[in-house]
Formats: sequence, structure tokens, C-alpha cells
Amino acid sequence: MTTWDMHKNIPKRYILGFLAFLGFFNAFMLRSNLSIAIVSMVTPTFHITPSNITIIQPTGYSWSTKTQGYILSSFFYSYAAIQIPAGFLATVLGGRLLFGTSIGLCALLTLLTPLCAHIGPTALIILRILEGFASGFIYPSLHFIWSKWAPKDDKSKLATIAFSGSYFGTFVTIFLGGFIAVHWSWQWIFYLSGLSGLLWTLCWFYFSAESPSTHLTISEEEAAYIEANLVHPVSRNYSIPWKDILTSLPVWAIIAANFGTNWCIYVMLTELPIFLSRALGYQVDQAGVLAGIPWLPLAVLVSAAGIISDRLTQQHSTGYVRKLIMSISFIFISLALLMVTLLDAHHRALIIIGVIIATSSCGPAWASFGVNHLDIGAYYAGILMGVSNCLGSIPGFLVPILTGYIVENTHIKREWNIIFIISIVICVFVLMFYTSFASGELQPWARVHSDEYQHVLSTPIASRDPSQAAGLNDNNIDDLTDRLKAEIQTEQPAE
Repeated sequence: MTTWDMHKNIPKRYILGFLAFLGFFNAFMLRSNLSIAIVSMVTPTFHITPSNITIIQPTGYSWSTKTQGYILSSFFYSYAAIQIPAGFLATVLGGRLLFGTSIGLCALLTLLTPLCAHIGPTALIILRILEGFASGFIYPSLHFIWSKWAPKDDKSKLATIAFSGSYFGTFVTIFLGGFIAVHWSWQWIFYLSGLSGLLWTLCWFYFSAESPSTHLTISEEEAAYIEANLVHPVSRNYSIPWKDILTSLPVWAIIAANFGTNWCIYVMLTELPIFLSRALGYQVDQAGVLAGIPWLPLAVLVSAAGIISDRLTQQHSTGYVRKLIMSISFIFISLALLMVTLLDAHHRALIIIGVIIATSSCGPAWASFGVNHLDIGAYYAGILMGVSNCLGSIPGFLVPILTGYIVENTHIKREWNIIFIISIVICVFVLMFYTSFASGELQPWARVHSDEYQHVLSTPIASRDPSQAAGLNDNNIDDLTDRLKAEIQTEQPAE
């Protein structure tokens, strides 16, 4: 069997999932490259001559901790602001165009980073703001794609496999970034990640399609299966229920979970290399390796939790599974951060273990709330992702700025403990809110009454494989019955 024959036999939704994985891989390389590069940019280097004389080579940039905080946070100013418009634009322009263009434009801008750093911190901040704007379309646009590509039984698996690419990308960047900075130069961190992003963009537009109906090589059987098993019919003939979305407690539960998880992630993403280098005394290349390690188990746990969630939802309610995974995740995060806080700086090995546990435990949380948008919003998943990621991305610029003001002496661990304690408190409150108000059911405002059951009753059976027919088979009858019961309950007048 040739490679092309194998490609034709692989379901196209899985190929799309792999492309999305690589997309997130590149997107987070572009996002995280500065976190490891800045350590080399602001840290003096030491060279020992053959005559045992130590030569100190001054740092290229004498930025204060506050200036570093503003530089590291600048990406997220525009990134957070564009999330809601991005979700709306995805429903208008389509997710494929926005997803590919977003990563490609960010990659192109990344190539200019060394030049802007040479000009000054203001130029670098402006560049990072532009990169954040370009990257702001990634999550909402992909959620809109999954609303048309992900069958119910593959929903968690496809979404979390794509999400896991972000942490594999972070792992590679942080892990190898220290070596690249020491043995080549820090500039190459940006050149390599930018070129990789541009190469992926070409592959994305060549192999991807907006929906199964527009894919040129998808089999009729797979297209029929996807369309028959979508949670919601794909239609653009209705407006966005903004009031219902913004007053929905399940939506705010997702927002809270997004905020809490991202807080912990961005503490590790933006501050961990500096913490390891300054507070624990590791060299730049060592700090890069150690800071990169936690992202590998995180990436694995995102995918594993998604697969496990799909299996659990076949036996338990979706809401119960989402809350269970979220609870396990945040309990481990809180306990691990507590351990890191209580340990002194000379217990470096134990602190690293705590950091690995805390960071990797964020993975199952993403497999919970990250897919919850599709559970409760279906077609509106892109909009919901835009709303939740807008507020959920606030830690991206709040953490570096807050750390810059709290941790003025980066070599003193007790100042870092304040950041860890704040993270624990946030985790506790977020977990309480999510477990109280999250839901796994399609919300009433997410239903489209005009064509609610069109994919069950009116899909031409002749166009489908008989085994996947969208007629009144057992699965569709159960689905239709559940939806009718829910609608009858919502329309019953209060007694």
C-alpha cells in the first residue's frame, strides 16, 4: 500500500485533527519563545579562560523586572481583547481561513523580533501586541471548525488532541530554547519558530477544508457519518443570543475555569525560566531544560484525559464527567503548588517535582472546560470560546506585571511564594464555582427551533451509507426524544 493510499484511507476528520495539533504546536512555539529567550537576553554570561580567569560578558539588555513584565505581558493585551470579535468573525468568514491566517501572520511577525529588540523595549512591546492580535483568532476559529467536523463520540478526542499540540510546542521551545540561546544565539529561537509556522500555514491551506461538504477527497460514508452525528445542525440563519449567553451560569463556569487554568499555566510559562535561573540558581541552558520538562506530561495528559472523557460520557452524564476531571485536576494543582511554597530554595529537586505536577495537572482541566463549550453551545462554540478566552486570557498579561511588582528581588524565593499562594487561592475558588454551576447539556438558548431536528428527520437517506443512515435509527430516536423532553420542559408555563 502506497503512502497516498494510506492517506486516502485515514478518516479526514483525523487528518484535520492532526493538522490542528501541528497548528497549536506552532502557535505556542510563537507564543512561548520569548519566555526562554528573555532569560538569555538579560542574563550576563560567564566565560573561564584556559588560565582560569572568569570573564563576565555583560547582558545585551539591562531591562528591570517591571520592564520585563510589561514585555512578557504585552502579547496578551490584544490577544484577550480580540477573542470575542474573533468568535463572531469565525461564524461569518469560516474557521479554516482565520485559523490558518492567524498562525501564519504571527509567524511572519515573529521573524522581526530580534530587530525590534535591538530598537528598544517599546518596539518589542508593539510587536508582541501585534502578534497577540494575530494569534487571537486561533481558539474561536478552531472551535467553529469542530462544530462542523466533530461527531458526538469524537468531540473530546479531536478537540483535546488539537489542544495538546500547544503544550508539545511549549515543551520543544522551552526545552531546546536554552541550548539554542547558549550554543547559537537567542535570535535563532525566533527565526526557527517563525519559519516553522510559515511552513505549517502552507500545509494547512493545502490539506484542510471548512466542512465535510467542501472537502474534495472525503468519502461519502464519512461525510454522512459526521453530518448525522453532529450535536447540532450547521446553519447560519439565526442570530447570536448574547443576552442568554452572558447571563448563563454554565458559561460563567467555563470562564472561571479558563481563567484559573490559564493563571497557573501562565505563571509557569512566563515566569518559570526566570524562577529557575534566579531563585534556584540554574544556568540558562539548564533552566530551559527543566522549565520545558513539565510541558511534555501536560501535553500527554490533555490528550489522555480527552480520550478517557469520551469513554466516561458513554456511562455517565457529560456534566458529571466534566466536573470530575476538573476536580481531580485542580486538587493536584493546589497541592503541588502548596508543596512548592513550603519548600526552601535548597530543596531544588523537590521543587522541580512540585512544579512538574502542578503544570502537568492543568492538562485534564483543559480536557474538561475546553470541550465544555461544545457541550452547551454546539454551533455557538466559537462564540463561547471567544468570550471565555477573552476573560480567561487576562492572566496572560496580569501574571507578568504582578510578578514584576511583587518579585523585585528575583533571587529571593520567599518573594516568589506570594505568587504561588495567590495561585492556590484562585484554584480553590474556581473549583468551587465550576463544580457548582457547570453543565454538560445543550442549553435552551443554543437550540435553533426552525431546523432543530432537520438532521434527524429530513436528511436524504439515499445520499448516505445504509449503516449510517440519518433516518429514525435507535441513536437518532434517543437524541430526538431527549431534545423534545427538554424543550417541552422549557416551554411549560410556571405553575
